[in-house]
Order: sequence, then C-alpha cells, then structure tokens
Amino acid sequence: MTVRGTTARAATRAASRVRPLWTAPVRRLLRPRVSLAFELVAVAAWIALIASTVTGDSHDGDRAGASHHHMPAPHEVHGVSASASVNVAMWALMSVAMMLPAAVPALVHVGTNSLRWRRRRAMATFASVYLAVWIGYGALLLAPAPLWARLPEGVALACALALAAAWQLTVHKRRALRDCHRSSPLPPSGRRAVAGACRFGLRQGWACLRSCWALMLVMAVASGGNGMLVWMAVLTGIVITERMARTPRRPTRLAAAVLAVAALAVLLPDTAWRWY
Repeated sequence: MTVRGTTARAATRAASRVRPLWTAPVRRLLRPRVSLAFELVAVAAWIALIASTVTGDSHDGDRAGASHHHMPAPHEVHGVSASASVNVAMWALMSVAMMLPAAVPALVHVGTNSLRWRRRRAMATFASVYLAVWIGYGALLLAPAPLWARLPEGVALACALALAAAWQLTVHKRRALRDCHRSSPLPPSGRRAVAGACRFGLRQGWACLRSCWALMLVMAVASGGNGMLVWMAVLTGIVITERMARTPRRPTRLAAAVLAVAALAVLLPDTAWRWY
C-alpha cells in the first residue's frame, strides 16, 4: 500500500509538470521584458501615425468641400505638396514605428548587459543614437523629394520598389544584415558605459541603414494617405522578419519577390491605360 501510494503520488507530480506545448510561447510572452517600454513607444508611434492619417484624410475632405468657395489648403499656402514629401517630424515618427521594433534584440542586449540602476539610461542612449541615424537619413532624403513628385503618378513608387527588390539580392544587403545581428561589449558604468552604448547604437544604426535604406526610400516616395499605412505595414513586416529570422536569406529573397511584384502592380495599371 505504501509503495503503491508513493508511486501514485509520483505519477501525479510528474503529470502536473507536463504542460501543453502551446504554453511555452505564452509564458515567454508574459515574462517581464526588459524592452517593454520601447516596444510600447513603437506602438504609440503607430497609433499617432494612424490618427494623423485619418485626421488628415478628414481635413482633405473638408478642404475639397471648401474649394468651391476658393479657400486655399494650408499646404498650398506654404507651397509644399503633402503628397511630395513628409516633414522631418513625421519621418522621425515613422522611424520610431518601423525601425525601433527591429532594434529590440539590440535593446535587450544593452539592457541585460548593463547594471540594473542604469539600465534604462543605457537603453535610452542606444535608442536615441540609433534613431538619430535614421532621422539624419530622412533629412537628406526629403530634400530632393519635390523632384520625384513631378514624375507621373506611380512611376517614382515603381522605381523605388524595383530598386528595393534589387538591393535585397545584393551581397551588400547580406553583409549589412549580418552586421545587424552582431553585438558589442558594453562597459558597466561611467563615461565608458555611455560611450559604449552610443557606439553600439551608431553601429547598429549604420548596419540597419545599409540594410534597409532602399525600403525606407519606398516610404519617402509613398508617404501620404491610407496607402502610406499599407506600405508601412508591409515594409515593417519585411524588416522585422529579416531581423528576427535565424537564417535571413530566405525571407530576404521572398521580400525581393514581393517588392518586384508590387513594382509591377503599381506600374502596369498606368501602362495599361495608355493602350486605350
């Protein structure tokens, strides 16, 4: 009886330890995340962009109704076309929404390799330098935006998509993506710790810029309206998939195919109309 009772209790304990396979991802998701604050910042940036787009669409409708009374739109008063470029503030918001999620593994590396009392400061330093690289790229990219705004509708976007598809297949893309997966030793405290976080943010930002500059060129061309949100979602999915994949070559090639098909889909309707 004793042996049988002991065996039953052991079997009960063993059964209690067996958990369904689907609980492992759930436990990982619910586990406290060192990068949670920055992930929430990215979510807030998405919400702000969606709200800005919806509000802008409603304002465009109001301006269209007011045009019968010869009331100029605000962006026409300043001589800036809303479909031609976005300002640096909007670009910064897009960089936070699209590129900060791709930096989550690097942020986790900074957080787990920093002292607890300065963890948030180190992660904020890294994120600031990383995003500054993208904001600087955006400032340079927006300067010639009025030039491609003069092209026929769809041509500039199709060219940008084709360029992004071609870049996905180059050796330079693979090298840059490999550099995105590299970590860096971080000093524990003092000025060396600040310099280490800045240096790591600069390296990650430069590697990510080399990898994704063509994708963000598509965003600069496609910015404005509901189409901007669609392109943001597609390109963010490509960036995150490449960054999180253990073997990124396959998703990179798949992304190149998707971008090439998108370029044809954007260009062919305009071409087809010329035959009629």
